[in-house]
Amino acid sequence: LDVKTTFLHGRLKEDILMKQLEDFVKLGKEDYVCQLQKSLYGLKQSPRQWYKRFDTFMINTGFNKSPYDRCFYHNKVEGGSMIYLLLYVDDILIVAKNKSEIQNLKALLSGEFDMKNLGAAKRILGMEIYRDKSQKKLFLC
Repeated sequence: LDVKTTFLHGRLKEDILMKQLEDFVKLGKEDYVCQLQKSLYGLKQSPRQWYKRFDTFMINTGFNKSPYDRCFYHNKVEGGSMIYLLLYVDDILIVAKNKSEIQNLKALLSGEFDMKNLGAAKRILGMEIYRDKSQKKLFLC
């Protein structure tokens, strides 16, 4: 999965003022500025605010965060099996035994964020993903 316009999802906590764009300047108000309500690409706060928003959503959805990697989430689902989610900036990898659990999580995420389904993952973090369906195993190469 890919989150569209990732950094525009973050909410700003501090006041950030921006010079008006040329097309918006009105005669006599050339010195006016705009106060940003949400993150923009290029702001140093944008990646952090995006992460905070995503993290809050995942925790409120019932997922637990790994103590070893703050972008790795897990949750126990019906039947006792696990579902895992790995976030890398705007890319999301979901792993579970049951395909319906993956679809449910994708639907939850799509309800909160504008998502693009990229299909079955072939690469993550520069590594190839190899699936051995007969042995029900995943390998990173």
